Amino acid sequence: MDALLRVSNEYLGEIVHFLFGPQYRNILTRVIFAIPRLLHLFSPTWLIIRNEIIANVSVRVYYPKKRRSNAMILYLHGGGWTTLKPVDYDDLIFYFIKRLGMLIISVDYRRSPEYLYPIPIDDCDAVYRELVTIDYKRYGIDPTLIFLMGDSAGGNLAAVVAQRQLRAKFMKPKSQILIYPAIHPFDFQSPSYQQYHKFFSGCSMLNPRMMAQWYLHYLGVPVTRENTQKLLKNQHIQREGKQTNKLQFIIGHNLLPISFIDETDKNFEVKSVDDNLCAMLSKHVYNPDLAPIMGTNLEGLSDAMIITAGYDILRDEGTLYVRLLKSFNVSVCWKHYYHSYHGFLNMPFSAHKKKVLHDIANFIESKLHENS
Repeated sequence: MDALLRVSNEYLGEIVHFLFGPQYRNILTRVIFAIPRLLHLFSPTWLIIRNEIIANVSVRVYYPKKRRSNAMILYLHGGGWTTLKPVDYDDLIFYFIKRLGMLIISVDYRRSPEYLYPIPIDDCDAVYRELVTIDYKRYGIDPTLIFLMGDSAGGNLAAVVAQRQLRAKFMKPKSQILIYPAIHPFDFQSPSYQQYHKFFSGCSMLNPRMMAQWYLHYLGVPVTRENTQKLLKNQHIQREGKQTNKLQFIIGHNLLPISFIDETDKNFEVKSVDDNLCAMLSKHVYNPDLAPIMGTNLEGLSDAMIITAGYDILRDEGTLYVRLLKSFNVSVCWKHYYHSYHGFLNMPFSAHKKKVLHDIANFIESKLHENS
């Protein structure tokens, strides 16, 4: 997997981007990320996997042959809103089914750049609402015991879907489990981004350029090198205005744990900006459907488990989301794994994977025991 990431992110990907453009680079990334699927030709004998439709959205349904719970997990996969598919998470899903004995449904939401924001969110939201209003009978689940889980971009989608139910006064998920989530697109120079450039530049893990380009793909903004660099320099956010002033109070670096900040790190600030880029992005970036950190009146939001990794550019925004939710008295279980990196749950031989999966399963079991 590490070798595949290097090919996609640093080597062949750069050549394809230069010669053919970002669309073809994204296609290459999808093809490369699909290679490990060759290992998923056979599923365990103790479950049945079916590709089905819920609310006109494709889903991958995992049926344990010996179900031990009427709860379920609704999984929203990562991949920068542009890559990966539910099948890429089979190993992770298998663990939870074996440990918890519950049905799991993974949403095969439509991906960018073919389908722009907010279509991936709308797909996930539609599946959730169909499950809690109608299809819970079809699947034999308790609609009050749906655990909403997602990683990276899927963690963003899960956070957004949870907030949507609160705003709509709709039945909320039992809990939301956000695994190294993407929470906002405002600060590409946070300490975790800066530390990537200092210590991990060129590594195969999620890198700043990739994250910036995924946001551009998602929002339908031209994925040019110029636009990418402007995001990385925080030149995509207006210097003045109500929303910009608010950012200082919710994503300021001084709000992070002291251990996350190096004395050489720069503070969050908006310098010279590109007015055209700001105009293209301002239609969406302050919306909590894109940036959950902008959520307001979050009292009563579903309990959360938020997982962050020490070697991850998204570390800081996940941590700040913990702080935001706690400020609204939302119950949050924050697990920070200091020596882990972004995407380790997709790595078959990760030393930290079993520990994190065990912790997530323990969290789910603890929430189910509250109902017993």
